[in-house]
Amino acid sequence: MQSVSASNRHVTIAAYPRKLLQLFESEWGIGAEQLLEGTRLTPELFDRPDRLVPLGDVFLIFHNAARLCPEPDLALRYARCLPPSSHGLLGMATLTAASLRDVVDLYYHYMAVVAPFVLLHREERRGQLVLVLDLITDLPMHESFVMELLLATAFNIIAPLLGARARELGLHLASPAPPHAASLQAHCQGTFSFNASFSGLSIPMALLDAPNPSADAVRHAELMEQINARMDLLMARGSFTEAVRQYLERQDGPLPRMEAAADAFSLSVRTFRNRLAQDGSNFQALLDARRRHQACALLRDSEVSVKEIAWRLGFRESSNFSRVFKRWTGVTPLDYRREGRLSP
Repeated sequence: MQSVSASNRHVTIAAYPRKLLQLFESEWGIGAEQLLEGTRLTPELFDRPDRLVPLGDVFLIFHNAARLCPEPDLALRYARCLPPSSHGLLGMATLTAASLRDVVDLYYHYMAVVAPFVLLHREERRGQLVLVLDLITDLPMHESFVMELLLATAFNIIAPLLGARARELGLHLASPAPPHAASLQAHCQGTFSFNASFSGLSIPMALLDAPNPSADAVRHAELMEQINARMDLLMARGSFTEAVRQYLERQDGPLPRMEAAADAFSLSVRTFRNRLAQDGSNFQALLDARRRHQACALLRDSEVSVKEIAWRLGFRESSNFSRVFKRWTGVTPLDYRREGRLSP
């Protein structure tokens, strides 16, 4: 888990904290200076909603907000301030997409860049597309608060596309029902379950390809060009290497080749390699670091055989793995396990 200070390498658009500042001023008369305490930001920075601001400072704003808010349902109140139009280019692309499937693809591809503290999984289960949300960053807020905010905001994004059929969505929160559960359920309309096995959404497959009433293919294509340009800027600000590192960390089986990793980010291999080079990094170094970490953890904390570990890390022969591991650590895998070293 990365720390909040590390998250200052990442940026987000000022529109999100700006909405929060406006909410506190209008609802409770709490000024921006109190919410900005401890950050490097000033109220003037939020005059332009499209300005890029450090994500670490935004986390601190939300931490201050949770401390200052006199009501227990801050996440829901804030989510109500975030219709699709508040999400800038992504929100407009949502409203002009051909179908909900295109919207899911849009956020799946760009989540790691615009919200690097969230990991989005998707899988099919019993006629449903299940979207699982995980936090991959230590935040100065309770996880239940963040997940409630993400789910309510996700519903805001999806509901205009589905109309009355939005009630068919399933929303799942891994934490217990909050005191304002009735208000949360009323806002989200769909089936809301608490103490669930995961936090996320389940969407009936039949809803994915229903036509979007506000679809506009020409405008959507224009917006996607602008979004891709903005993503290039965000990547150049230093978030891309961390996004790739996090992508490697969440792989369960053999670690992917660069071609598969580039495809996961919807980039050509050449562009993928260049983005890493802009950060002074390269894929092989990230891959080796992840392999070494996994190998040491498996040797230290499990009884998995060396042959199985080699396969999990993408080595065709265990002898190749042993040779590389010795180059990493100075000892063979068996010696490392036998000696019970506490760190790589």
